[in-house]
Amino acid sequence: MKRRGFIQTLGVTAAAGTCRAVNNTKKPNVVFFLIDDMGWKDLGCFGAKLYETPNIDRLCAEGIRFPQAYTSTAICAPARATALTGRHPMKMQMWNHMHFIPKGQKILPQYLKEAGYQNWHVGKWHMGNEKDKTYPENLGFDANIAGWTAWGPGSYFWPYLWNGKAHNRNSVPMLKKGGQEGEQLTDRLTEEALKLIDARKPDQPFYLNFWYYSVHNQKEAKLELIKKYERKIKQMGLEKTVRHDPKTGKDLITSETNPVYAGMIETVDDSVGRVIDKLKAIGEYDNTLFIFFSDNGSTTDSIPCVPLNGGKNSTYEAGVRVPAFMAWKGNIQPGSEYNHCIYIGDVFNTVMDATGQTAPANDSTSLLPVFAGKQLPPREFVWYFPDTREKWGQRANAAIFDEKSGMKYLMFFNGDGDELYDLNKDIGETTNLIDQYPEAAKELQKRLTQFLKQNMAGMPPPPEKYKEAVEQRLGLTSL
Repeated sequence: MKRRGFIQTLGVTAAAGTCRAVNNTKKPNVVFFLIDDMGWKDLGCFGAKLYETPNIDRLCAEGIRFPQAYTSTAICAPARATALTGRHPMKMQMWNHMHFIPKGQKILPQYLKEAGYQNWHVGKWHMGNEKDKTYPENLGFDANIAGWTAWGPGSYFWPYLWNGKAHNRNSVPMLKKGGQEGEQLTDRLTEEALKLIDARKPDQPFYLNFWYYSVHNQKEAKLELIKKYERKIKQMGLEKTVRHDPKTGKDLITSETNPVYAGMIETVDDSVGRVIDKLKAIGEYDNTLFIFFSDNGSTTDSIPCVPLNGGKNSTYEAGVRVPAFMAWKGNIQPGSEYNHCIYIGDVFNTVMDATGQTAPANDSTSLLPVFAGKQLPPREFVWYFPDTREKWGQRANAAIFDEKSGMKYLMFFNGDGDELYDLNKDIGETTNLIDQYPEAAKELQKRLTQFLKQNMAGMPPPPEKYKEAVEQRLGLTSL
């Protein structure tokens, strides 16, 4: 059975009287699994052929799948900030991985703490710093395991350092203590999460923010899993294929032929399975809302994104469309699917709604009505990434997608011509329709420009080589 729910326009407050008619008599626990850089088709339940994700697939089958889930930016930190606030990242002066959530911004666990929740963060954080007091422990989490400024580990094996040294962007030094040779980061984080669950206060609901460092670069996996997938690739007769991107001159991989990446995904799947097994063992599974998302698309220099175009850092679909689903026994029909758009910021509103709270005005919406099979109006999405990352098929641009028409417009800042695609007919963004539908392009350009101009105040500037182009395209005097 497929269900459809409601969507709203960016910048519009969530509709009054959102659905809170849930079957639970007590407040639900919430487990939010966030994977780093997992591509749209990198799960069995989303069509992967090589990768093995039985635990995640079973959880997805017990809930509702979202085949058109969008992130707020195709890069880590801003997307994470949106997930915990419901706000578009530009409204928090964020567009890149070096930008932090604003000092004083209230986020989800702070609201949950007021509602009696015990809150734990495990894994990657990346959206805060010590100076501004924007680490998890400063923002409502009772425990913070391994979350700080770093965007990734120096290594996925203990002691998780970069070239043997602690580095504030590529290491997880707080896990050096208690580790041992051969220990894998995802396994260690899972052990820490299970300890927190075991030590919980049974009379209080909990929120587990399990944000994996995997499957972010650099790619590393257990040797036995690498060998397993090398054999499987050979048995399946898979060979490396690429597509040539004439705009950047890069060859982007199109085949599932990376045994290291496959091994990383299996380890994440094992972790999810262990958390699920623990919750079942202690009798909390039925009263838990599970949320699964990736923060942005995959790194296409080594990972395929087909049938989508682009990749991480790109505002093409492979950069911003991500795998996502939710499960909640008794409140979501197993095996259901919602074939309209959702947004990573909807995590905030949905959790607020499910826990009996009212979300502040933001750019997202609760999905509880979706769980109940309701339909609401479509909305628009805006992405802004004024930098070029050629190895992942990205050129400095901004984009807008109008769900009602299915049209997506891309405005480039590097001198390339703008592009228009009908996602209802062309999910791979292969046919530029800008000459066929000039009025549609003009209207979307107007709405995109308006949104960017309205939210440009206080934004970190684009790279110097694109600063003038952004100013000219938006009609600004100075950034």
